[in-house]
Amino acid sequence: MYLYKLQKRGGIVISNKKRTITEIANLFNIEPSTIRFWEKKQLISLSRDEENNYRYFDAHSILQLVDITFFRNLEIPITDLTLHLNGDLDQRNQILNNTLITVDNWIKQLNAVSKVLNTRIKDIAHINHCLNGEKNLNLEFPFSKFEPLDLYKKEHISSLLNNPTNFLLLFTGDHFDTITEEIGIIDIPNNTIPKDLLAESSEIYFGGALTVDRYDYSENNLNQLLDDIQDSADYSSVVAQYIVGGLENNRPIDYYFFWLL
Repeated sequence: MYLYKLQKRGGIVISNKKRTITEIANLFNIEPSTIRFWEKKQLISLSRDEENNYRYFDAHSILQLVDITFFRNLEIPITDLTLHLNGDLDQRNQILNNTLITVDNWIKQLNAVSKVLNTRIKDIAHINHCLNGEKNLNLEFPFSKFEPLDLYKKEHISSLLNNPTNFLLLFTGDHFDTITEEIGIIDIPNNTIPKDLLAESSEIYFGGALTVDRYDYSENNLNQLLDDIQDSADYSSVVAQYIVGGLENNRPIDYYFFWLL
């Protein structure tokens, strides 16, 4: 390690401490090769020691490195970073404004992810309540409408990628043995459901938590649950919302909330 030297010039004390690339790389928790690459791209300029010809960091080059690591962590491309570090004030201001827009978009995305995570945490807690036999839970149907799932529709795939709990199963037929895959849609306020099947329904009744075999939808406990629900025979269909996957007796299953329509 270089020694800490003090030189006095004209009554001013000047710090002349030097640090090697390896030392600084360890301090910044980055690879020495990364620093050498940035130097090659002229993002940072290092001086050489006159005695041993080693490249070293001084206070100014450390400040440069702080700027570089900050903006690279924000994923600013090398070409833009070169302009920022070596360009005029207008160029730097434009890059900073563009970066701010990018960061604001990240924040919006993270807020959306946080909202989904909080919802799913609550949903799993509700699933546990239902499985433990609690009867006082009454969840509203979360979608304004639903339609048959089409894996060739970009908006359907995007909906599932954004939130897998948008996936639904619709049970119809005399014994609720006709099962179709649906996609839940939220685009109309006040929880109105503009679909012929549901428009005729005067009531939507929350039934609880349903378990469904992941690979065979017909393997489920729906009819067993309906036996415990008063007046369930008055309803013609059941819609179930996917919540989370799990294991039951080493068998892969999925947990759903379900509503009678």
